[in-house]
Amino acid sequence: MEKNKVTVTINGSEYIIRGEESDEEMRVIAAYVDSKIKELSSHNIKLNPTFASVLSALNIANELFQLRKQYDELKGKVEDPLKQLTSLKTEHGVLVEENSKLTESTALFSKEIEKKDAELSALNEKYEKLYKEYAIKNEELSNSYREYELMRREKENKQKEFERVRVELSESKHKLIELQNQLLQNQIDIVKLKKEFDEYKLNYKGNKEAESV
Repeated sequence: MEKNKVTVTINGSEYIIRGEESDEEMRVIAAYVDSKIKELSSHNIKLNPTFASVLSALNIANELFQLRKQYDELKGKVEDPLKQLTSLKTEHGVLVEENSKLTESTALFSKEIEKKDAELSALNEKYEKLYKEYAIKNEELSNSYREYELMRREKENKQKEFERVRVELSESKHKLIELQNQLLQNQIDIVKLKKEFDEYKLNYKGNKEAESV
């Protein structure tokens, strides 16, 4: 892939830089470095250009390390929600399985009650004893239904908690991606600055040697 080439001005000197980034991106990087050097020089006019460039590089590197520290802290905060999410997924799977079994049991109870109800409708007068048994079965079904409702509400609460954690994880992930992108950009800035600084030292040394001759 052919690299882009652009001429930029840093601290009053023109440089030709090449990179895979767009011309605009490379100009923005150069402008950022230039602004840092000028900002530092404005506070101490006695600084020579070389020392100002070195101090600016150190300041930019410090910014990079601070961002990396923030990234590590955010990464630590994300790990706990991830563990909680894994635990919630496991609990959710268990609840789904239990709910499925409970649904099957409830369906069987319902069919049994329907059968008993039909028999009682036809034999109510002759089979009072059977009616009492039906009442007992009906009470058992009510208990089972109440248990089912309790499990359902517990499942809903777990689902809400799961959704809350999922949203928090998504937000943390976006923040992490933003920091990663910012960190990558700063790393690119440092590499660019180091390359430019090395070129500057070579040019400066060459000029000194030419002046000596």
